Formats: sequence, C-alpha cells, structure tokens
Amino acid sequence: MVDLTTFFDIAVSGIGLGALYALVAMGFSLIYKVTGVLNFAQGQIAMVGAYSVVIFGTAAILPTALPAWAAVVLTILVGVGLGLALERIVFRQFIGEPVLSVIIVTLALGGIFEGFIAFLFGRNFKAYPAELAFDWSVGLPLGASIQGAYAVAVVIALIVVGVLMLFFRSTVTGSILRASASDEQAAMVLGVSIERTIALAWTLSIAVTAIGGILLAMSSGGAAFSIETTGIIIFAAVVFGGLDSIPGAFIGSIVVGLLQELGSYYLEGGTAVVVPLLDVQANFGAGFGEILPLIFLLVVIMVKPYGLYGTERIERL
Repeated sequence: MVDLTTFFDIAVSGIGLGALYALVAMGFSLIYKVTGVLNFAQGQIAMVGAYSVVIFGTAAILPTALPAWAAVVLTILVGVGLGLALERIVFRQFIGEPVLSVIIVTLALGGIFEGFIAFLFGRNFKAYPAELAFDWSVGLPLGASIQGAYAVAVVIALIVVGVLMLFFRSTVTGSILRASASDEQAAMVLGVSIERTIALAWTLSIAVTAIGGILLAMSSGGAAFSIETTGIIIFAAVVFGGLDSIPGAFIGSIVVGLLQELGSYYLEGGTAVVVPLLDVQANFGAGFGEILPLIFLLVVIMVKPYGLYGTERIERL
C-alpha cells in the first residue's frame, strides 16, 4: 500500500528536480529553435557554470574570494561572454554548413570544457560558500516539504519560461529569431543579420544554462563533476516536450524529474513497492531512477516522434 503522504513528498521533490533540469533544458531548446543545432555540450556548460561560482566565490583559484552574490552575478556574465565568444570564434564559421558539422563541434567543446574543469579541480566535489547553502525548506500540505534550492528553481524556471515565451511572441527581436529559425535564407533577403540572431541565441542559452548549473550545484551544497551527466537526462526531457518548444522543454523536464524521483524511491532498494497479485518486490536495482526517463522517452518518440509540442516537419519527395 502506497502511503499518500510519502508519495506527495517524493512527487514534490520530483517537481523541484525537474525545475532544475528545466533551466538547462530551455537553454538546449532555445539553441535548437533558432539554429537547428543539437548542443550536446549542454551538460558540460552547466558544469562550467557550477564550478565558476567556486572560482569566483572561494579562494580555490583566486587569491581573494568575492562575495557569494557577486560570484553568482559574475558567473552569469561569464556565461553571456562565453556565448558571444563561441558564436564569434567558432559557430560563425559554420553558418551555411551542414548541421552535423556543428553538432560535432559541440561534442568537441563539451570535451574541452570537461578537460578544463578537470585540469583546475580534478574530478572533485567543491563546496559552495555558506551563503549559498540553502539549508531551509518550505512546508507544504499533507506533511510534505520542498528544499530551498528546489523551491527557488521552481520560481526561477517559471519566470524564465514566461519571459522567453513573451520574448518570442511579443517582441520584434523575438519575431526576428522565429523568422530566422523558419527560413534562414528568406530572413537574410529581408535584411536580417543571421550572425546577430545566432549570437543572441547562444548568449541567452548559455546564460540560462549557467543559472541552471548553479542551482543544480546549490541543491547538493557545491559543484560536482556529475552535473555534466545530467545532459543525457535533459536531452530526454527536451525530446519529450519537443525539441523546438521552450514550454515543452519545461513540461518535459518536470515529467522527467517526477519519473526519476518516483522511480528511485518506489523501484529501487528496500523502499521498492510490491507488485500486486505477484507478491514480488519491484526492485530494479540502484540507478534505475535515472534509466526510467530514458525508457519513457523511447516509448514517447515511438508514438510522437516530434514530442508533445514539437513542430512536425513534412517534406515532399
């Protein structure tokens, strides 16, 4: 018999975890929406954001640590600068080239970012300043609660998805980005600067992803190398919601977070539920919570290849 209070508590944690994933997922979806590129370095970019707070907010690298709030702000600004630099130095050279070439570049960049962090810190966990330790929680009905980092992630994720939706639907710049995504050549004929639109897309994407990486680190008390592995789970969330849909990336991330937390509790170890009638414990072993969203993704794309809210593209032969 499933205890409803426990179920609600686990579900709330899943929503919080999904909100953390959503920030990185929306950055992924933003790039694909504007450029058609699958950025497989998304997890590594989130990890760079997480470790940048360690660089600026502790004395691990610099002789003097900045205040925690300044380290976070500077990390986001570094994300903006990184987006501009990558577009200018790397991705601008691939305008008009096959998308596969750019995807390979993102894989290479992911390896570079991973190696850079490993060079600075090894593969070690690095604690965040005490000011960024969210050791509080928010009480909810039925005796449940949500930890501080998850609560903040839910609020920020809702704000980001709302702002991005308004940006694309209600601003001139957003309309230009949508037009460029729909037909790049037609947009160029109308005088749209493809270089600027791509630069803006990468800047927004990496800034949002950096915020997601910071909050992922805050949820565990510091930066860990394991953050880069979330890229695979986040990819499942984005594909489920629809690659070019920002609201879809948000919803997909919430679903993935729920599946991961519920799967980890009810299908692993001593807390695994007993299958009715069979009287057998549904214990699939450690780590099944991370595998469950990928199984779910496989089922979804067999039924809806473009995800819940993705744009269906039909080409005539």
